[in-house]
Amino acid sequence: MTNDLNNHRLETYKSLVTISVEGFKYSMAINGGAAIAILAYLSNVAGKTTAPDFRFAMAAFLTGVVCCGVSFCGSYLTQLKLFNEAMSNKSATKHSTVLYITLSCYLVSVLAFAVGAWLAVTAFK
Repeated sequence: MTNDLNNHRLETYKSLVTISVEGFKYSMAINGGAAIAILAYLSNVAGKTTAPDFRFAMAAFLTGVVCCGVSFCGSYLTQLKLFNEAMSNKSATKHSTVLYITLSCYLVSVLAFAVGAWLAVTAFK
């Protein structure tokens, strides 16, 4: 029974890592893709008509890209701290600060997309 429990824990941990990686891909894709879409639109309308002001929307999307990168680095540091704690049998409280900073950066990244999207939509008059 103990072996089954350990296998379940290991598979759950692996799935959590996979889900996290997919979340980073999602955040980078939506923010980076939106920034690229704005640049493509602006290059298409350049010289043809007055382009909407997308500066704040672009800033929001770029903030999302940066926050995603920071949260990815934070996830590495969190995993490294967890590994070191497991190898030294110390308490698991030292990684929590990095974990919360990482989660906050990821949430800011997703919220930055929402703000950027709203700003881009409202830039069209």
